[in-house]
Amino acid sequence: MTLAGADAPDSAYNFAWAGVACVLLYYSATTIFLRLKPKPILQTRYEPPAGASPAVAAYLFENGKCERAFAAALASLAVKGYLEIRQRKDWFALERLREPDEQLTPEESTILTELIPYGGTYKFNECDNSRLCAAFRKFSYVLEQIIEPKLVSSNRFIWLIGVFCLTLVTLCVALSAPTGEWSDSLFSLAYIGLWIVFGGYALMAALHEWPLTLKRVATWLPASRAPRRPLDWIDLQPVVLSATAFMAFFFLATTASSRFAVLVVACTLVASAFRTVLEAPTSEGRKLAGALLGFREFLARAESDRLDRENEVGLTPKQLDRCIPYAVALDVEHSWGEEFTEDLMGMIHFDRVLTAQDLPGARTGDSAGSDNDFGDSIIQLRLGRK
Repeated sequence: MTLAGADAPDSAYNFAWAGVACVLLYYSATTIFLRLKPKPILQTRYEPPAGASPAVAAYLFENGKCERAFAAALASLAVKGYLEIRQRKDWFALERLREPDEQLTPEESTILTELIPYGGTYKFNECDNSRLCAAFRKFSYVLEQIIEPKLVSSNRFIWLIGVFCLTLVTLCVALSAPTGEWSDSLFSLAYIGLWIVFGGYALMAALHEWPLTLKRVATWLPASRAPRRPLDWIDLQPVVLSATAFMAFFFLATTASSRFAVLVVACTLVASAFRTVLEAPTSEGRKLAGALLGFREFLARAESDRLDRENEVGLTPKQLDRCIPYAVALDVEHSWGEEFTEDLMGMIHFDRVLTAQDLPGARTGDSAGSDNDFGDSIIQLRLGRK
């Protein structure tokens, strides 16, 4: 495969597509085996199960994603009286009220010490949130250490076997194409590899972003009963990422061939789709997840409508109900808590797109002490006293 566009023979593509099909079958069969367990009988619970903090509940409910768990942990800190949350338009302020102690779970203590290590107030919005994103990365690491492998098994080795096979069939196609001189061949492979990495990264990021944006858009449909979520420029991220992926794979198609580009897209989609699908709860994790579903049933029936009526989208309540952390974690509250969660998701997702490394911890938006510049009109949230 050269920059002139020489393509591999049909036999190489037949072998490659057979390999993709085998990997897809391997992933599917493994997923069915891991999840083919008898479902526990759903019993309504009126209190959260022991050992399941809001962050742990959200992690299990979201099948290994940490963004909702992060929002639930922040709400839990506020309910316990360690944190005060204030909001004005698209700006948020978090004020530390107490020092972390033994009453906090490890992941909650991590958030408090990482976000506001020396007390005072931390302010952030969608453009200025470096410390928030750094705290999320540390929080995710701590939470995963708690969850895995006791409650959830990532089955990462099983996934990597499939990734290795997909990489192997792609390389077989690339190497079976006509090549020129040895140096030209290396340059061609390196150039093509650059577009594969660039396009694959953009495509996986877009797939991660689209559900959040579509969920917001769905609230504007006539049949939707959920409060309407305001749309902003962050909702354009999946569009931009999809366009970037299309551009990368378009250049790959023109550089190599359209058949090769389609093969790479298929391999990327298979690997990306099964990365989280293969994660499965352990026996203890299934028991805890079943108990959480019973508690969610109670929240959905008894508290959901009340919370949606009392809380308004985009406005921080003056006082948050003690049910809010678990209502956020289990996707029961669909007003302020859900909007707050989606705002955090958008900021964290965008940070993941920009870099995989820690950004500098402090910016001009990080401040301590007085917050008079927020004005008298700011809506305050003093929690944990209800």
